[in-house]
Amino acid sequence: MTGITPRAAAVDPAPPPDRPAHVLLRTSADDLDALSWAESYARRRGLGVVVGSGDPVTGSGVADVVVVNSRTDEDRALALLVATSARCPVVAVPPGGTWRDDLPVLVGVRGDRPSEATLLSGFALARVLGSGLRAVCCTREPVTATPTARAAASVVDRCARRHPDVPVDTRVARSHPVTGLARHAGSASLLVLGRTSTAGSPTSRLLLDRCTRPVALIGPLVDSPGAADGTAVLPTA
Repeated sequence: MTGITPRAAAVDPAPPPDRPAHVLLRTSADDLDALSWAESYARRRGLGVVVGSGDPVTGSGVADVVVVNSRTDEDRALALLVATSARCPVVAVPPGGTWRDDLPVLVGVRGDRPSEATLLSGFALARVLGSGLRAVCCTREPVTATPTARAAASVVDRCARRHPDVPVDTRVARSHPVTGLARHAGSASLLVLGRTSTAGSPTSRLLLDRCTRPVALIGPLVDSPGAADGTAVLPTA
């Protein structure tokens, strides 16, 4: 287990010339938490914020992240639905979910290919936030050095070599993923979750219901390494 030392934010390269350089915000005027998070993200990336009302899935094709609020059950259901078809991560910002660059990005990792793709997106988001990354392997196996934990550690090591500027803290939690990740999310800036091709992921929904921190959903159509080389989008319910 290693601790995370706060660091200065990395200076990200300019977005590729074939992608618009903006943050698309789609939320109500009084949704100050999502607006503040979007503005902080855009400022860190050197982008402007554009208010839009179009289809967030369509908008995700030319975006870096889609940000929605997660105040209500309807908001959270929308976030899950959008994530199934979005081409970029979908960040759901709950009430009070402020931008924190002094806390690590949290990613649940199992050691399989889907969790590796999610982890790469987590590293990219950590780089934008200027924070470290905490990878947590949740397992009910009775000892720490389990096949699951070893596979997870191997995936973390491979991904960390691609992002040597992001400090990494790897932990094993002997608990159900919802319990373990919800507990660690309390001391994280952002929880990053992988998504399947269906909108009914019980783990993602339960964590969205429980977390008081922003949650980034990495859908099946998001290319690795995910968000950090383009633009950002924000819709709402």
